[in-house]
Amino acid sequence: MVIFLAQYLAYAVFLVVPYLWVRRERHDLVRIFVTVVAAFAASEALKTFLSMPRPFVAEDFQPLIEVAQRDFYGSFPSGHTTFLASLGAAVFFTEKIPGTLIMLLALAVGVARVLAGVHYPMDIVGGFLIGVIVAGFFKALHELFPLW
Repeated sequence: MVIFLAQYLAYAVFLVVPYLWVRRERHDLVRIFVTVVAAFAASEALKTFLSMPRPFVAEDFQPLIEVAQRDFYGSFPSGHTTFLASLGAAVFFTEKIPGTLIMLLALAVGVARVLAGVHYPMDIVGGFLIGVIVAGFFKALHELFPLW
């Protein structure tokens, strides 16, 4: 179960796209897309800049899921959690129930990635905060300039 949550459950969020396509205005979809891309880019930039070792590298044990060798020093922040939290927060601003479900999914995936040995708890908290802050920023920007 931990392996499924940590590695594969994040792909289930793509099921929200057809729902949003039918239910929301196109400019909301653009805002959600820009939010997710910007949050993930910020997360990846921080990973590169900070270059923190993952728990299984620092403590020398075998994780439950495979991680590419190039990502051994990309622990903080969690990209999976950043992606899901930014998507959940962005959706939450227009659709409360689906947004809440996606943010709960972000927490579940984050906890599973800690249990799988590929992240520390602070990686998950950091990714969640980055996702929510970026979503809030783009929501505020969208309210100032609603044409995009």
